[in-house]
Order: sequence, then structure tokens, then C-alpha cells
Amino acid sequence: MFGPGFGGGRRGRFGRLDRRVQEEEKPDARLDFARLLRYLKPYRVQIAITLLVSLSVTLLNIIPPRLIGIIIDKAIGKGEHATLYLAATTLLIIYISAACLGGVKSYLLGRTGQKITRDFWQDVYGSLQRLSFNFYDENQTGSIMSRITNDVLAVERVLVDGVDTIIIASMTLIGIAVILFKINMRLAFVTMIPIPLLGFLAWIVTIRSHTVYREVRQKMGEMSALIQDGISGIREIKSFAREEYEEERLSEKSADYMGSSVQAIRLWSFFSPLIITTTSIGTFLVILYGGNLAIHGTLTPGEVVSFLLYLGLFYQPVHQLNFVNHMFQHARAASERIFEVIDAIPQVAEAPHARPLIKPVRGNVEFQDVNFSYKPGEEVLHGITFSAKQGEIIALVGATGAGKSTIVSLIPRFYDAQKGEIRLDGINVKELRLKELREHIGIVMQEPFLFNASIMENIAYGKLNATMDEVVQAATLANAHTFISSLPEGYHHQVGERGIKLSVGEKQRIAIARALLKNPPILILDEATSSVDNKTEALIQEAIDHLLRNRTSFVIAHRLSTVMHANKILVIEKGYVIEEGTHTTLLEKNGAYAKLYRIQWRHSLPEDPGLFNNL
Repeated sequence: MFGPGFGGGRRGRFGRLDRRVQEEEKPDARLDFARLLRYLKPYRVQIAITLLVSLSVTLLNIIPPRLIGIIIDKAIGKGEHATLYLAATTLLIIYISAACLGGVKSYLLGRTGQKITRDFWQDVYGSLQRLSFNFYDENQTGSIMSRITNDVLAVERVLVDGVDTIIIASMTLIGIAVILFKINMRLAFVTMIPIPLLGFLAWIVTIRSHTVYREVRQKMGEMSALIQDGISGIREIKSFAREEYEEERLSEKSADYMGSSVQAIRLWSFFSPLIITTTSIGTFLVILYGGNLAIHGTLTPGEVVSFLLYLGLFYQPVHQLNFVNHMFQHARAASERIFEVIDAIPQVAEAPHARPLIKPVRGNVEFQDVNFSYKPGEEVLHGITFSAKQGEIIALVGATGAGKSTIVSLIPRFYDAQKGEIRLDGINVKELRLKELREHIGIVMQEPFLFNASIMENIAYGKLNATMDEVVQAATLANAHTFISSLPEGYHHQVGERGIKLSVGEKQRIAIARALLKNPPILILDEATSSVDNKTEALIQEAIDHLLRNRTSFVIAHRLSTVMHANKILVIEKGYVIEEGTHTTLLEKNGAYAKLYRIQWRHSLPEDPGLFNNL
């Protein structure tokens, strides 16, 4: 395949089995709450309405304690039946109104939360689309998915519920404090005694919890990566009877995640009782001091009861803010992981003043002394120099791991060379507009990727505005129309995840049809017939004949019989071009190519020129 980003590359699938997810940690990454609040800006009207409804609910909840005090002092204490009926009816209306408005508030918060989640997904996914292959080389799919799903939801929760709770709880604290001081100033001061201690405890737990929650999010990402890997490789797991081994691996990862989560639970399990105990001390002091005031006639029993009820409403926001702090610590760690993706700088970036391609694109490609390494100090290509003229077929042959796929992956700038130049029609590819460059290059891989969609949608991916006639024409040229027509739903047949419902040969022909529909002037083709039977191979080779016509083509070849008529054959060994020429001239040199040819000839039937006979 084309470098590590395509099929596991140099490490291979099993080299990664027990590798920890290598996430790019940014030591200076911090939660920028102002940046998070910008996600609320487009919905400021909806949020303002929601806050108004929340404020109405809060105001309604403030009235009952006073009404209950009136009922005790006047209706019950003085036997005023009219006051009892009026106050009780008013109390019922207030409770019903508060409940209805609470439902409206929940709906408005939920709707706004979904919109914010959508915006986060768009930003994260958009960033993932812009990032280069090196990011995907170093991060497992499950870990990336964890950031898109779990982390985004954690941030959305604190943005919507948290902001609403903070504002309303703060206003409630202020409003109730005013009422408490109005009822009795000295008693109100008693209620404030626990507040400094509560603030100190919140500060301590905030400092200690951030590191813990950061680890929780990371462990969750690792576990998600393992689960995703296990689902994608379920056929390999079952074919090797490794179900128990996979369960053990998940058990280890889930134990790590559980350990981190338990640390967070332990922290809040210790902190929450302290909060409750501290507020209970405040209630104890109010009962003790307020009871004495009532005994001496300074306060009425109804006022003491109202004060206690208001005290409950006063401490309730304190507990709410404690819970928001718990949410905030989750969101703090999650948002840092999200913004690491959003802020990641693509290793392959478009030049500030990128040039357009000169139309029509001829397809002349030149490599001039190109050196490349995936990691600093580990060079895999050394001084690669060759040229491909318009319409030529360039074949790359050599052992697995020699660097063939790496060479062709530099043409569409999936990676950038550290030294030397690659030119398209005389222009350095680094100076071209990235999207435009890739739009003029078609790629058919040995193991083509098909999206979990219909056959038509997969073929039309090569040209999004293609008509049905164009799709059918491309499929016909790719020798795919016959088998597609035999399917119950024809071109609307769903191929399943990664095309699992189709055979290797069928997937290959759909990929060829997709490339034919794109109709690019430059083609990169990995050997497409190594995993199919002879009949299917003949169909694919005929389709490739159509695909290669009138394009500059780079063919990674495993069977030398398929490249005998290439315009130029490059023999790659350990990142060097050790031989270059036509099939005939390379045989005459009696070097590495001739040796490879003799080895394959001894293990095969008489060669079939196949691919290039009809060009």
C-alpha cells in the first residue's frame, strides 16, 4: 500500500497489537473557556430565552418558602381560613407553573446542546480531513473516534447544562442571600460561616482532579481504540481462535480505565460528603441561633421555618456548583484533547500562494534527487531520480518494503520529501494547490476501500455529479456492469462496511470504475490481480487496459509478466533505484531485474503480457 497511512505500512498490523496509543500531547495545552463560549455565540438568542425561562423557574421557586411562613403565622396561627385557601391555591399554581416551565427549559437546553454538538463534530471532523497521513500513522482510529464522540459530548454537557447552572445558581445565591438578610441580618451572617471553607475545598479538589481526569480521557481513548480494532479484525480473531486473548486484552485496558476512573470517584466521594457536612453545620447553626431568637420573640415560628426553607434553597446552588465543577473537570480534559485535533497543523500543507495547475494537465512527472524519511534519522528513500513523460507507463518493482509505495505516495503529496523536488508539468508539487493536484491523480489500491453505501455511490465518488449513464459506462469499461446487474438491487446494492458483501475481484473492478469515472491524467496503480482467480484476473486486466490508456501511469508490480511492455521499469531496493530501463534492456543487463524475472519464471507458467498488450 501507499505508506504507513494506508495499510499499516512499515509496522504492519500485528506490530501494533500491544502498542499504546501515541497521542500528541501538548504540554502547554490548557482549557480556553472563552474559546469554548464562542460555540455558544451563534445561539445567543436561544440561550437568552432559555436563561429567561430558567430565571422564571428560579423566581417561582423562591416564593413558596415565604407562603409557607404566612400559612404558619397567619392561616394556622391566627385561624384565617381565607388566607389558608388563597395561599394553598397560590402554592399549587406556582408548583405547576414551575414544573411546566422546567419542561420547556429542558427542551430548549437539549435542542441547543444538539446544535453545539453538531458544530463541534463539524470542526473536529473538518480538521481530521485536513490533517496529513502522519497523524493517522501515529493515532489509532478508536482513539480518534473517542475524541469525536466521548470528548465532544463531555464538553457539550458542561457548555449547555453547566453554563445554565452556573448563571442560575449564582443568581439564586445572590437572590436568596438578599432575602435571608432581609428576614434577619444576624441570622444571615451565621449562614455565611461555611462559605469560605466551601470555596477552599473546591479550589483544592479542582487542582487535584485535572491530572486525574486527563488520564481518564486518555484511558477511555485507548479502550475505544482496542474495541474498534477488535471489531474491524473480527474475522482474523475468529480464524485464529483468539477470542479469549482479545477478551484478556480488553480486560487489561478496562482495568486501566477503571483504575483511573476510581481515582476520580475517590476524589469526589471524599469531597462531596465534606460539602454536605459543611452545609449541615450551617443548618445546625441557624437552627440553634434562630431557635433562640424565636424563643425570645425576636422571630416568629413562621419566619424561622421560612428562613430554614430559604437556607435549603441557598445551599442547593452550592451543591449544584459542586456538581458543575465535577462536570467542568471532565470537560476541561476533554476540550484539551479536542482542541489538540482542531489545532493540529498538517505536516503537508498548501503553500500560502499556491499556484494553479496549467490546463490541460499533460502529466509529465519528474523526481529529482528525492530523499524521504517517515521519522527523523530513518531515511527510507535515497536520491530518487527519474522522469515520466505524458502517457508513459512507469513500473516499480522490487521486494516488499523496498520503498515502491513510498515513492508513489509523494506524487499526490500524501507525504512531503525532505530533500529534492517532484515536478508535475515542470512545477514543484509543493507549489501547487493541494486539492487541485489530487483531483488530477487517480489511485487504485491492491485492497481498495469501499464506503458502506451503494455500488452507485461508491463509483460516483470519483465524480460526485456523475449521471447514472456515466456510472454505468464506467462500470462497463471496468467489466463490473454484468455482476452488478445480476445483484437483486443492481447499482443500489449496499456493499457493507469496507465492501464486505463483495468479493475481492468485485471490489477491485468497482475501484477501477471509480477511477475511470474520475478520468485523471495521472494514475497510480497497485498490483490489482494478486488475490484473485484466473478468470477474474483476466476481467480485471482488461479493465486496467482501459484505465491506463492515454494517462501517465505508475504501476507497482509484483508479477513481472504484467510490466513487460511498460515504457520504463524502475527496480527499487532499500530505497534506491538500482536499475532503470525497459524489460528488454534490463534483461540484457543481467542484473537484479533479470534475477527477479528468472525466479518468477521458474515458479510460473509462460508469461502472459496481459496488461499492456492492447495499449
